[in-house]
Parts: sequence; C-alpha cells; structure tokens
Amino acid sequence: MFTVDEVCEKLREGGKKITPQRRLIYQALEGKTNHPTAEKIYDEVRAIIPDISLATVYKTLRELVDSHYLLELKIDGESSRFDPRTDQHSHLKCIGTTLNAKGEAVTCLRLEDISVTFPQLQVPENDQRGYLIISNEVVFFGYCPDCQARMKN
Repeated sequence: MFTVDEVCEKLREGGKKITPQRRLIYQALEGKTNHPTAEKIYDEVRAIIPDISLATVYKTLRELVDSHYLLELKIDGESSRFDPRTDQHSHLKCIGTTLNAKGEAVTCLRLEDISVTFPQLQVPENDQRGYLIISNEVVFFGYCPDCQARMKN
C-alpha cells in the first residue's frame, strides 16, 4: 500500500502537478481496504472540497492505476472498485442481498482482500497461445458475516 507522501513525491518526479484535490483523493485511498468505487471516493472528497468534480476523481484514479499505485477491480460488470494494495492477492466478494427502506433488494457489495495466491494456476508454457502471463487473480464468492446473520433471521 502507498502513503500519500510517497505518491506525491513519485508523481512530482514524473513531472505531475500535485494539487490539493489530487492530494485529498490520495488521502481518501490511503490504507483503505474496502475497495471503494470512484463515486464513494468522490462523496468523501466532496465533503471537504465541495466544488471538486467527479471527472477530477476519475482522472486522478486513472493516473494512480497507470502509475501502479492502485489496482482497478472490475468484477461481474459492477462499477470499478479501487484497491491501494497492489501486490499479488485475491479477493472475497459477498453476493448477499438485503432489503432497503423502500423494500427493494440491494446487493451487499462487500469486497475484501485475502492474502492467498495460487501459483499452481500458472498456464503451462505450451498452452499460453503467445501470451506472456504476468499474474492471475482469484475471486471467491460467498456471504459475509452480516449477510449470513440476516439470512438466519
């Protein structure tokens, strides 16, 4: 995971300007393990800088992904989620649903890191079809403790 100061220093060295908006977006991600969407980050940052645009958040997230300080996770066609943990690791995704105040079904969307890798999933060299394989990702699907408790009631 990155620190805000590390990111700012590296991006400055690369000729990027560090604005208060960018710094605040970095801070909103630092140490996060809940894999927020761009919209969640925008809401958090907008509470401090009300006139920040969603486009600024998206542009900054893209910059962090392109600079390898952030992973962009796209699972099951949902909105992208962002993970400041960039080492090889897998994820646990809750598939539970609950009813909101209007009685509508809402998906839990909880997504967590799991520190397990699967080196045995490497594609055999004779079946790589010309690809240079650099990593793999495994996502486990199940029910988080909160959704399990709701299912019992």
